[in-house]
Amino acid sequence: MAFGVVDFFKDKNMLVIGGTGFLGKVFIEKILRVQPEVGQIFTLVRAKDLKSAQAKIQKEMIFTELFRLLQDRYGGEYENFMAQKIIPVVGDVSIDDYLGIEEEQRDEICSKVDIVVNLAATTKFYERYDVSLGVNVVGAIHAINFCRKCKNLQILIHVSTAYVNVGRTGIIAEETVKIRAGVTFGPDYIKGEVDLIRKSLEETTSTAYLSDTKEESKRMKELGQERARNFGWPNVYVFTKAVGEMMVDQLRGDLPVVILRPAIIESTLAEPFPGWMEGNRMLDPLITGYGKGQIKIFAAKKNLIIDVVPVDMVVNCMIACMYKHAKEPDLFIYQVATSVENPLFYDVGVTAAYNYFLLHPCKTKKGKIVKVERPFVIRSMESFRQYMKLHYKIPIEVLYCVSLLLCGLQRQQYNQLLYKYNMVMKLATLYEPFIFFQGKFDNSNTNRLWEELSKEDQQKFMFDVKCIDWADYFFNVHIPGLLEYVPS
Repeated sequence: MAFGVVDFFKDKNMLVIGGTGFLGKVFIEKILRVQPEVGQIFTLVRAKDLKSAQAKIQKEMIFTELFRLLQDRYGGEYENFMAQKIIPVVGDVSIDDYLGIEEEQRDEICSKVDIVVNLAATTKFYERYDVSLGVNVVGAIHAINFCRKCKNLQILIHVSTAYVNVGRTGIIAEETVKIRAGVTFGPDYIKGEVDLIRKSLEETTSTAYLSDTKEESKRMKELGQERARNFGWPNVYVFTKAVGEMMVDQLRGDLPVVILRPAIIESTLAEPFPGWMEGNRMLDPLITGYGKGQIKIFAAKKNLIIDVVPVDMVVNCMIACMYKHAKEPDLFIYQVATSVENPLFYDVGVTAAYNYFLLHPCKTKKGKIVKVERPFVIRSMESFRQYMKLHYKIPIEVLYCVSLLLCGLQRQQYNQLLYKYNMVMKLATLYEPFIFFQGKFDNSNTNRLWEELSKEDQQKFMFDVKCIDWADYFFNVHIPGLLEYVPS
């Protein structure tokens, strides 16, 4: 039998940074399921001590629904098997070049590890700048520097996002991020931004009325948005992920590196079972808000394409990249995306959601069935804002005036309407750069990788996005999974 992907991982030791996150868990589960003879999977965990790290691994990974196929396979030996394979490591990618790992364990890791997977990221669009820079940029630098200390390293997989190129138009190639605003984002830039953050924090804490943590957080979030927009990105998340990529490219030297750029990652298509997910992803607040009757209007340009990819396909592509590029001292970029090969049109997703909630309606806390209607789609943000103001904001303000005259009898209704209005406007503002995005993500490298796999490996590591039936995925897989696995 030819040496294939599964064989490659036999006895391989790896360090997974960000392994307790959504993508990390699916990756670790897949590796253990298809290659139980893998070596040790050192999993970096932000925790105060080893006991806390072990507890977190057990609670958030080992004893979760995601791992039930492995639980069924090993039965009474499951805990022992997992303890041998998943090794908790106390650390933090943002701390230093050793990732905050204690000396004894870091020496062991540096001598053993063949593969490093950096999944660490803060993905909030409106995150504090110090947090986002610390994880997405400084963390990427620390991961590269740690890899240099690993004697037997064969490959580093750095997971980014396809939306580092948001704001561009046309077909976006699998190439390094283009510099914007005439700025060279190198180590000196990072140093300057760290100093800027420090000065801003000092100014905040030295001002008496801004001394509380809420105001500090607000200032850091505003600074992040300000810096992102200053350099041509719509939010601090995609900005810092883009700069993180640049740091990886500049500092990698002769390390074998793959930068993987998924589009919007959503629930599993097939493995370990359809529909599993964790937390609200990008589209999900819109879907659940619609099902609950909180959102009845959407903003979207005509023929809008939403670039979505199931998480198990992202993991399968990651694994194939490791197999393909191990020991190749170069940089390779793969975009796991669907907008070119199998576009998901916005109206298809909206129709699937309407059909689903028509047949499987949500209920209010009092048990009342929520009846959905086909959502009203407005084709520009300007028109959307005008519509919301005319039909919601002004009537809400009138209701507030009435509530004052009626001594507060209508105050509860006013608060409910205001909450819904603010929620819709917040989501619309956050998603505007993505909803009206004019680009498509080329995935030629990903397609070539797929075609180079053997038929056996293609069956085990499916990431051919052309096979996805979007209407079926949303109706039969994603929405049911969202409602089952994500608390409302």
